Amino acid sequence: MFAQNFNVGVIDANGVITTQVSIQAESQMAYVLNMHTAATLAPGTHNTSLEVRVCEDSPLTCAKPFPGSPWHVPLTVQVKSKAQAAARLTLPVPEISLNTYPGEELKFNIVAELNNELVSSNAHIGIFDPASLTVTPADQYTSSAAGGHIVLELQTALGQNSALGKHSSNLELRICSDDVRTCRAPVAGSPWIVPLTVNVATPTNLTALTSIDGLGAWSTFQGNAAHTAYVPASFDPAAFTRRWHHARDNAGNNGYGTTAIDNGKVFIVHALENYASELLALSEDTGSIVWKTDLGGDGYFGSPAASNGRVYVTGARLRSIDQSTGILVNQDEIRSQSYSAKAPTVLGGNAYVINGYYGGLAKFSATEGKFSWQTPMTVSEGWNPATDGTYVYTYSTPDNVFTALNAADGSRAYTIGPDFPYSTLFTARLVLLTDARQAIVACGPLMAFDLATRKLAWLVGSSYDGAAAYGNGTIYALANNGQTLEARASANGSLLWSIPTGGYDYANIIVTKNLAFISSPTSTLAVDVATHKVVWTFPRGGALAISQRGVLYIQSAGNGLDAINLR
Repeated sequence: MFAQNFNVGVIDANGVITTQVSIQAESQMAYVLNMHTAATLAPGTHNTSLEVRVCEDSPLTCAKPFPGSPWHVPLTVQVKSKAQAAARLTLPVPEISLNTYPGEELKFNIVAELNNELVSSNAHIGIFDPASLTVTPADQYTSSAAGGHIVLELQTALGQNSALGKHSSNLELRICSDDVRTCRAPVAGSPWIVPLTVNVATPTNLTALTSIDGLGAWSTFQGNAAHTAYVPASFDPAAFTRRWHHARDNAGNNGYGTTAIDNGKVFIVHALENYASELLALSEDTGSIVWKTDLGGDGYFGSPAASNGRVYVTGARLRSIDQSTGILVNQDEIRSQSYSAKAPTVLGGNAYVINGYYGGLAKFSATEGKFSWQTPMTVSEGWNPATDGTYVYTYSTPDNVFTALNAADGSRAYTIGPDFPYSTLFTARLVLLTDARQAIVACGPLMAFDLATRKLAWLVGSSYDGAAAYGNGTIYALANNGQTLEARASANGSLLWSIPTGGYDYANIIVTKNLAFISSPTSTLAVDVATHKVVWTFPRGGALAISQRGVLYIQSAGNGLDAINLR
């Protein structure tokens, strides 16, 4: 402890540190010198020896040094290159291209992965848009960079009078020690540039529609009784335009709904207030309502299915309705789980539905106008069978048993299980049939059952969301809770390729010969299955369907139905 006043200085003859030096007393016996390395240092290794002076007079001359002064402290500073600084942050989706319409806001995310240096930096992360194409929530400006995985939420800000065509901006992803809006103290490497293109398109394009050879009706959830969600046709993303939009009012809830498309009509169920529902038939050509049928107030109804001139919906009763007129043909006492129930599985003149009164599966015959059989089974919310006409295939919970029923009478043909390590209790799962005599179930893991040997063929992973799809001899599924689109070989489940989706909640998928369409509640993407690149985006998401006339349908929770011309 010094008895008289003193002055402290640090001398660096090599310019490794700046003149910004401050001293802070920790106690009467301990002091901390705060220094800064020079910002002009070139990449590489810089060595110096800091001379620490304690003097009665000015440290610059130090004619009266204290005993022992000066002290020498070796210092080595390793300066990394700009490229190394920039590599501390990576962008799974390095540039963003969006499609929207005049006056329609579009929400989207920017995802960033930070290395350990940035995670421990206690800096702030945010987005600056020099072209003002987007709006950033205020709290995004102070998001901490302390997490290694960062998701920044934005939305477009192009109004009703915005010019049609492409609008561009270079978004700045900033990480700063101070406020990111001014960012006077950026971390090395900041800002990272994210090119953004927003294409404002014509909202309605009523082009002539013709049927595509080889395509059939989109009759039920995932398109057909095998639930493959496969459309054997190729489409050019450059030709995609929105055909029309059917707005949804705020009454009731149709957030879980899927569509059925047959004979030029799109069938959707609207859940209304007071537990009432209605079935709508929309014109594929114009989006106008062809007819509307009141389903009554005895409980919300599930999604529709269409086959052989009928539309089937289940609620407190199974209703069979004429596609042309909307007139009720049959109704029978049977209850589905709720309005979140998947559509009936239809094949020919038969509909397979869940019987909520007794628990199990029932087959309705349009020819007989009644149920042919009912079989008790353990089922859970959203359960949905598949059929090839000979057998009806289910995967029941919580016992985790794969079951094949004889389609003729509902008797059990065989079972596989229950020795599987995962439970699917209270989750909506379905069976997908491939053309290689396999049944695929995504229930946390992705499982394949060999229908010839009647054994579990393979099992991979543990975090698959939503339904899978099968086409081009390949299984497509959404892994990592919807963050990754995977393509796997059906023979053994081996991974062929994968890409990040840019979000957590992608759960819907359709596959064509050249594209995989995937959607979250807020966004739809088209991925080229040859290049594995995102080639098209749409500002809304939800349940997906493709008609035999080449129109993609996206049914959003609360936002209605969008029809997209694919050619």
